[in-house]
Amino acid sequence: MLRRHLLAAAAAVATLAAPAFAKAGDAARLGQSAPLVGAGGTTGRQFRDAAQAWFTAAAREGALGGHRLEIVSLDDGGQVERALTNSKLLASAHGAVGLFGFVGAGANREGMQAALEEGLPFVAPVSGMDVLRRRGNAHVYLLRAGHRDEIRQIIRHTASIGIARLGLLYEYDSAGWEIRDSFAEAAQDAKLAHVGASVSRASADVAGALPVLLAREPQAIVLAANPAASAALVRAARQAGYGGSFYTVSTVGGKALFDALGPLAVGISVAQVVPFPWGGSTPIAREFLAFCATAQIEPDFASMEGYVAARWLGEAVRRAKPKELTAATLAAALDRMPPMQLGGFPLAFSPETRSASAFVELTVVGSAMRFIK
Repeated sequence: MLRRHLLAAAAAVATLAAPAFAKAGDAARLGQSAPLVGAGGTTGRQFRDAAQAWFTAAAREGALGGHRLEIVSLDDGGQVERALTNSKLLASAHGAVGLFGFVGAGANREGMQAALEEGLPFVAPVSGMDVLRRRGNAHVYLLRAGHRDEIRQIIRHTASIGIARLGLLYEYDSAGWEIRDSFAEAAQDAKLAHVGASVSRASADVAGALPVLLAREPQAIVLAANPAASAALVRAARQAGYGGSFYTVSTVGGKALFDALGPLAVGISVAQVVPFPWGGSTPIAREFLAFCATAQIEPDFASMEGYVAARWLGEAVRRAKPKELTAATLAAALDRMPPMQLGGFPLAFSPETRSASAFVELTVVGSAMRFIK
C-alpha cells in the first residue's frame, strides 16, 4: 500500500506508437485489448485508467522495486477477431510482458489461448467464464468470481424473496452458453421455473428474445448479454408492460446501464465481484476513494477492479524483486504470491482454481441513480 498521498497521474493511456521492443530503462508494458469507444467501452477505459494511475504513482513512490509499468491499450470494438490480432500486436510490436485487463470477447477463452500462444501471462481479465478458472491454465491469473458464482448468488436471493419464475437473456456464443448452463443448473437446484432466450454475439436486437421471455411470465429476468442488448431488453420489456425485476451479472456493467437507460435503470440489481467502492465502509474502499480523489479517477466498480488488479500485480513485483521484468519473471512473481488481505479484501489462489476470489454481492440502482447495497 502506498504510504504517502498518491500523485496525480494521466488517466487515459491511448494506443502507443511503440518501437518493436522496449529499450533498457523503459517501462515494462502490459497489453490490454478491450472495447474502448463509446458507452460499450466504459468498463475497459475505467479499468485501464485506474490501473495506470496506480502504476504511475507506485513507480514514483518506489513501490515497484525500481520498475515502471505502462499499459498499452488497443481497441477491439468487442470483436473476437480484432482482440486476437491485438494480442499478436501487443506481444510483437509493443513487446508486452503480459496481457492485462482484457474486457469483452477477448477476455474469454480466445484471449486466454492467445496469451498461451504468445507465452505471456494472462492477468486479471474482466471475465466470468469458468473455462478460464480450470486448474490446468497455469498462465491465467484471475482476481474475480466467475459467472457461476454470480448466477448462484442471484438465484439464492430471488428464491429467498419468493420469486419462483426466472428468465435469462444471454449471448449465443461460448460465454453465453456457459452462463445458460449455469443458470439452468442453479434454477433447477432451487426448484425455480426458468426460461432462456439469446441474442447474437455483440447484437442489440432483442426482438426475437423478448416474446420468448415474456411468454413464460417470469417474475425476474437476469441480464447476461452485452450492455447494449441488456439495455434494449429492459427498455422493450417496460414498453410491453412488464413489471417484474431485473438482475445483471457484473460484466454487463452498471455504468453502461446508467448511460443507456437513465431512470429506467432504477431498481435493477447488479452482481458485483469487487468491494463496494463508495461510502468508505471497508479499508479497501477508504484507500480507493483517497486514491480516486488524488488521481482524479471516477470511483466505480470497473475502476475499483483496475485498482485492485494493479495493486495485487504491483505487490507481486515488489516482493519478487526481479532484475528486469519479462514475461517469465512476471509469471514467476505472480506464481509466488501468497494469500493476502488487500485492505480487508482477501485474494488467494487454491489448488482447484485459477481465480483468487469468489466474492459476490448484490447492489441496486437507487432512485438517485447511485448504487446502494
